Amino acid sequence: MQKIHTNKMEGMVAIVTGASRGLGRAIAKEFAAEGANVVVSARRGSPTGLSGTAAETAQQIRADGGEALGLTCDVSDEEQVMAMVGQTIDVYGRIDVLVNNAGIMVLGETLMDILPFTWDQSIAANLKGPYLCSRAVLPTMIEQQSGSIINIGSRMGSDHNQGGGVLYSSTKAAVHMFSFCLAEEVKEHGIAVNVLSPGGLKTEGSAAIPWTQRDWEQRVEPEAVGPSAVYLACQTASTFTGRLVLRAEFGETWGA
Repeated sequence: MQKIHTNKMEGMVAIVTGASRGLGRAIAKEFAAEGANVVVSARRGSPTGLSGTAAETAQQIRADGGEALGLTCDVSDEEQVMAMVGQTIDVYGRIDVLVNNAGIMVLGETLMDILPFTWDQSIAANLKGPYLCSRAVLPTMIEQQSGSIINIGSRMGSDHNQGGGVLYSSTKAAVHMFSFCLAEEVKEHGIAVNVLSPGGLKTEGSAAIPWTQRDWEQRVEPEAVGPSAVYLACQTASTFTGRLVLRAEFGETWGA
């Protein structure tokens, strides 16, 4: 059955980080299909060799009739983040939505196996990235007195039995608390801040993780997260903020 889009995000401007593949790409394409102007952000290349670039995702969106701008950005680098946000404002004049999706996952290592460099690298991508990107867009959102920040969380940040390990689970737990505290901080400016936990997905990255094969058939395509992301993108501080949302908590027909 063909999905029906109702332009819920018509005229909105959204930045999606880590959108060269997987969940980020799926959310960026869903936003564009709902009428948003989407800034697709990603690093220049995957350190693990996975395919996909920000430019390619943006091109796919434009080929489908949407509006998108592909930008290279390492979210752990303040100068690159500020440049990305500046270019967004230069091109589109505003920022309505930020999806902090970019991140990395180190698996199968005990605390004693994790080198300080690896620890710092994960903290930089998974926690410093959302901090830098949120800090960069907030002046514009505060001036607008509106906006929505969506931080991609994980069940591994709430349940130690999910197998995330001490490093990844710690970064995601920190992202959850960062989101809840930031939601309170910016509520007076009409800005919503929420956490979206996508659950088990069939992505290029997860396919390379051995233990995901145990529940591969129960996992869903990243496109299944799109409707929940759209719902959160359209929220304000007065409607829905400071919450942890599980994928598919909101159906495709919300607001119809």
